[in-house]
Amino acid sequence: MRPSRRRRGITLLETLMTAAVLILGIGVVASTVVSIVRLNRRNLAQAQAYTIAEWWLERVTRMGCKADEEVNPCADIVKLETDPPVTLYWNASGIPSETPPAAGANPEVARPYRVTIDVDPPFEGGEKGSPALDRQVAGMTLKNTLNVRVTVSWQDELSRDEYHAVALQTRVGP
Repeated sequence: MRPSRRRRGITLLETLMTAAVLILGIGVVASTVVSIVRLNRRNLAQAQAYTIAEWWLERVTRMGCKADEEVNPCADIVKLETDPPVTLYWNASGIPSETPPAAGANPEVARPYRVTIDVDPPFEGGEKGSPALDRQVAGMTLKNTLNVRVTVSWQDELSRDEYHAVALQTRVGP
């Protein structure tokens, strides 16, 4: 007589454990993909805001202060601080525009960015800035030098409550 061999198959418990491990793995992968998509969107928005800030800062730098004007050589730049903030929309063409998207359009198609400009002096706290705007350079005192800061802010499209901002600054003189 031969010893009987029991045929052994997969038990229900083994099947359930395998399914649980697979489901857990799929969940981890899906969570990672969602996190990566959010991070990519945030990076894209930040890159667009940075580009807008650079564009505005270059625009202000090109305006410059007029060395031949004695009274207020930087009046054009100082006026920018009192102007209302500008809202720009980054659209599919890759060019910021002041034209809002059509009604009912997806906000991700043309994300709004708010541009504000701060010009110093006068510094709000009476300080001189660091390094001081009226310091000695090469034996002469700097005059008519401005500190210009461009801030671009936007709302995070995923939370709608969270604001983000990019700020760039430079000094402008005649």
